[in-house]
Amino acid sequence: MRWFAGVLPAGLTLNAATGALTGTPTTAGAFSFTVRATDANGCSGERLFAIAIAVNTVTSVSAASFATGGSLAAESIVAGFGSNLATSTQIASTLPLPTELAGVSLKVRDSAGVERLAQLFFVSPAQINYLMPAGASVGPANATVVNGADVVAAGAVEVATVSPGMFSADGSGRGLASAIALRVRANGIQSFEPVARYDAALNRFVAVPIDVSSTADQVFLVFYGTGWRFRSALSAVSCSIGGVASDVLYAGEVAGFVGYDQINVRLSPSLAGRGEVDVVVTVDGKTANVVRVAIQ
Repeated sequence: MRWFAGVLPAGLTLNAATGALTGTPTTAGAFSFTVRATDANGCSGERLFAIAIAVNTVTSVSAASFATGGSLAAESIVAGFGSNLATSTQIASTLPLPTELAGVSLKVRDSAGVERLAQLFFVSPAQINYLMPAGASVGPANATVVNGADVVAAGAVEVATVSPGMFSADGSGRGLASAIALRVRANGIQSFEPVARYDAALNRFVAVPIDVSSTADQVFLVFYGTGWRFRSALSAVSCSIGGVASDVLYAGEVAGFVGYDQINVRLSPSLAGRGEVDVVVTVDGKTANVVRVAIQ
C-alpha cells in the first residue's frame, strides 16, 4: 500500500506495510489524498480519502475578570484558554516581555488586517496569558497560537477601546478587591494599609476593614485592573462603593507594570460601619466585574 497522489495533513504518516495512518495533525484544513493498494496476486486498486482537520480553539478573556463573551482592549492583559496550547509551562522572566515562550507564539490579526505578535506573560498546555498588542484596531479580530510553522489553536476576539476588568485578591475576578488603602493624616503623614490578607487556617483571603471614622483623615483606595487606560476622559469613569459615589482622582496605567491599570478614589466618611460592600467601576459606559472591600 502506498500514498499515490494528493496531500497528507502535516503530522500524519501512512505506513506502506500496514496501511495504518498515524500521528497527530498539526495544521488545520481540508485535505484529500489517493491510496493505491496491491495484493499478493498483483491486483491493485485506488481510493480517494478526504480529511477535515478542525483547528483547536483558544478562548480569550480578560485576565482580571475572566468574563466570557466580552471585548478586550489594546494593551490589556488577556488569558487564553484551550488544550494542547504548549508542550510545557514557562513564565516570562525578562522585560520587554518575550513574544515566544516554550516555542509558542501568539499572533493577533485585527479588523484592519494587520497581524502583530503578542507579548507573552505565561504559557502552559491549557492557558496562555498575553498582552493584547498595542495599536490593535477596534473591531473583530483573530488570535492564533503557533509553534514554529504549525498552527496550534485559533479563536475570535473583539477589540474595543476600553474593556475594564478588576483584579481580585485571589485572582478569580470575584470577591475581595486587589487594592491598597492610602491614609493621609491631618499632619500630612501618609501610610499604606492592606484591604485583604491571606488566612492560612481558612485557606482564603479575608477582608481587612478600612477605618474611615476619623474626619481628620483622608482615605483613598487604589484599585488594580486592566483595560481602561484609553478611557475618553476622567469624567467618563465612575466608582460606586456600597452604593455611594466616590470621587475618581486617577484612572490610567500603572507605571512600570505591563498591562496593569489603576483607579484612585477618595472614600467617603459616610461609609463608616458598612462592613463588606460592592465596588462597581464603570468606564465609558462599560461596567467592570464587581469586587468588594470592607469598611469599618
